[in-house]
Amino acid sequence: MAKRKRRKGAGPPPAHNPKRVVAEGSGTAAPPTPKRRPGEPAPPSFKGVLLRAGIVAAIFYPYLIYVVGEGPGPALVVSLVAFGLMIPLGVFLDRFRYKRQMRRYEEKRAGSSGR
Repeated sequence: MAKRKRRKGAGPPPAHNPKRVVAEGSGTAAPPTPKRRPGEPAPPSFKGVLLRAGIVAAIFYPYLIYVVGEGPGPALVVSLVAFGLMIPLGVFLDRFRYKRQMRRYEEKRAGSSGR
């Protein structure tokens, strides 16, 4: 049987990650973050809560000005108060969502391992 010709690479060689090279070369690199299993829900993060609250407050401000008819000053105050209220509510809802998703994930894992 004839040998197949080896295929040429179609482009430049893959670039190496400089952070990985530094981490492998010296022992002073930070430990890697623990990886999640496939399908495992993402844990709640304060950064995500702040981002969502900021987006909602940024949408709420023009709504108050153009639809409700508030002035720019009072609309800004109401938007900032709403932003402040959305942070603890967002943290609570994120924790609730994560616990519920983890419970379902664990039940699914436990059910599939027994087969």
